[in-house]
Amino acid sequence: MALAAVFFDVGDTLVEGWAPRDTVRGLMRDALVREYGARDWYERFFDADIEPQDSEAFRQADRDEQLRQETLRWYEDWFKNAAVGIDDVDLDRVRSLVSVPLDLVSALTPGAADALRWCKSHGLKVALVTNTLSRGDREVWEDWRRFGLADAIDAVASSHSVGWRKPHPAIFQRALDLTGARAEETVMVGDRLDADVAGAQALGMRAVLRRTAYTAPQHAGHVRPDATVDSPAQLPPIFERWLAPISSRP
Repeated sequence: MALAAVFFDVGDTLVEGWAPRDTVRGLMRDALVREYGARDWYERFFDADIEPQDSEAFRQADRDEQLRQETLRWYEDWFKNAAVGIDDVDLDRVRSLVSVPLDLVSALTPGAADALRWCKSHGLKVALVTNTLSRGDREVWEDWRRFGLADAIDAVASSHSVGWRKPHPAIFQRALDLTGARAEETVMVGDRLDADVAGAQALGMRAVLRRTAYTAPQHAGHVRPDATVDSPAQLPPIFERWLAPISSRP
């Protein structure tokens, strides 16, 4: 089947080189102070494990439930458990404020911009399919506007906005729906064998693994990417092999 769409993971695929934790915390703190003034809960909030992975309920849940994402409920639970009053705090606004723009805390992976533009120049639909905690579709779009690449992207499916994380099929299906592509004519590019490669292939997509120093073999099992690259710059020749003339596409 001819290639019609390319889905990209974001972190450690299209962007890398993360800022130190203290820098990120400082940017989040500044954003909250501008909105709400000085509050004594900021540092506790930054230190908190908002996601419930360590809870007994999470460990007992089935795989689907473990991939469900409910960021605002998790926020609300933390504020209640920490006995922090939120009468004058909009939790969705807090979520957006702590989603620090990516260009302030990371850099484009070499070759990423060229790979995105190559896809668009060859008539391919491009979507970002990304696991996030607080960053939603709106913040992801803003990230790529700031990078000057929003025009190279057709759709965004963030786990916060979709409510499911990769490798759950719902997040991939959301990107397919937004781009109008079929799974069999789509390729997913990402740095995780479990989330990106296995998740995409389970729906019938091709998958390319972007290998990094942090790419771990765990959970690989029978999972085999259709191709492996060290850099997004190596993607166009791979995609070229999967392309067919536009006129021959159904």
